[in-house]
Amino acid sequence: MKQLLKLCQQEEKKLGQLGLQRNNAQTRINDIEQQKQLLSQMVSDYTQFSVKGGTAMMLQNSAQMIQVIEPMQKQLLRKQLLLQQEHQRMDNLWRRQLGRQQGIHWLYQERKQQLQYQQDRQEQKQLDDLAGRYATT
Repeated sequence: MKQLLKLCQQEEKKLGQLGLQRNNAQTRINDIEQQKQLLSQMVSDYTQFSVKGGTAMMLQNSAQMIQVIEPMQKQLLRKQLLLQQEHQRMDNLWRRQLGRQQGIHWLYQERKQQLQYQQDRQEQKQLDDLAGRYATT
């Protein structure tokens, strides 16, 4: 019974750790999404600046900035895709661990209930035996 309780506690700990990893992956995905949005806004701003016109040097600077930002956007997109795959993997592990943890917890509760039932029966039998002895004397 103690071993089952210890196993139950270990499984809960694993579940908590996987939950943290899953949440961390989601946070990193959200951070990258914000970075992508900022870069997209920068490209939009530089594009609008080019459309409004300006000196040749300003147009050239805008075009260069857009060229610098585009690889950064692609890199963030690749990183985001990899993190999404990692998050999905962690989510699957977490779900499996949740099922395992719940199953072991159920088994622990079931065994605990059976043990209590046996103890209650044994106690009742002892009381019945004592009552029978006093009734016959």
